[in-house]
Amino acid sequence: MVETLQFMGYYINEATRTKNCPELLAASAESRGMDTRVTDNNDMKALATQVVEHKKRQFSLPIIIKNNFLLLGHTQRLHHLMTPDLRSDCDELLKYSVKITQAMIEIACMREWFFTAQAMIEFRRSLVQGLDLKASQLLQIPHFTEESLKHTSRGKNSISTLTDFISKDPEQRKGLGDMDPNQLADIEAFCSHVSNVEFKAITEVEDETEICVGDVATVVCTLTRKNLQEGEAMGPVHAPLYPEPKFEEWWIFLVEGSPTNTRIIAFERVRDTERVVEAKLRFQISRPGKHSLAVHALCDSYSGLDQKVELNFNASTEDEVKREIFVHPEDEELDLQPTLFQQLMGELGGDDESEEEEEQEDKDKKKGKDKDKDKDKPKDKPKLSDGQAKKADDSDEDEKKDGDDSSDSGSDSD
Repeated sequence: MVETLQFMGYYINEATRTKNCPELLAASAESRGMDTRVTDNNDMKALATQVVEHKKRQFSLPIIIKNNFLLLGHTQRLHHLMTPDLRSDCDELLKYSVKITQAMIEIACMREWFFTAQAMIEFRRSLVQGLDLKASQLLQIPHFTEESLKHTSRGKNSISTLTDFISKDPEQRKGLGDMDPNQLADIEAFCSHVSNVEFKAITEVEDETEICVGDVATVVCTLTRKNLQEGEAMGPVHAPLYPEPKFEEWWIFLVEGSPTNTRIIAFERVRDTERVVEAKLRFQISRPGKHSLAVHALCDSYSGLDQKVELNFNASTEDEVKREIFVHPEDEELDLQPTLFQQLMGELGGDDESEEEEEQEDKDKKKGKDKDKDKDKPKDKPKLSDGQAKKADDSDEDEKKDGDDSSDSGSDSD
């Protein structure tokens, strides 16, 4: 798939249209990796002579040419000219087509090319319905043939689109004269099953009544399937020529309203199958004045169901509109409260202070113990100077002599 993405990114450009897509899909890595048979040349002769090519070939690799013919044969409903092996190859290609066409659409969207993205979606639904580029939408209806189309286009109330046919009462639908009751029942079931879509879109700025430059505007899109009841969901699409079950998808595009400028501003892929689906497209208002935009809702499974809504609004400058910022009292109270970071730092600071206090207490206790030890020690004699020490020695000698004299006198008296 990576190789296919690189290939598509190189070859898809702003001028790529639906007629280019079959050959691009046939040239994908998945297609080129398919097996070939010795009998392919003979098997392809009948199909190759009947297929109508809408453009000049770009690639000459045999497997690409073969698979391109298979895809064209599928969209032109020439399956009866395919052998069982070729039909198997065609079904394998169609299974790859879901992811590959998804990549093709997204490449166009990322490059903001609306017409290219639209062409990719048209190509996908041509594969789902087996519908050629120039074929009538009415061929999606069960049992409808080219002969049936001749009757629908005649007379006063002619029908040319799928939505026109579905919206008519059964008695007013043309082209059903040769149908038997079972075929008519199939057609009625088809008309009840196909999405009868109502599409609405409005532009707003959340919590504001005016749109100003710099605002982020929101386009709220509502898609309602009126043929469904509340709580119901859409089942797989009617696609008898497609090898796998396929569910309906819608692509919603917000584009510039000018015919010369169809740049994609925003887009959304909607896969929800419920009765009411809502999508929001956001964009920034870059200039003041009148704005003209268009919202396109494109279905990837049926041709003829696409919807378009035009949006017109004026954007004011910041000086033209005075806005008051309302602050809820609860928000003011929250602003006065410490943030989580402040609370965390406060707790860390408290831990530091408590550690410092404990260290100070330990120091004070140690000092108290040292004082008690000093009290218990004997006091040392005061240190005397040399003169004081000499006088003290002399006085000691005098006292000693006096003591000796007194002892001598005592002995003499005896």
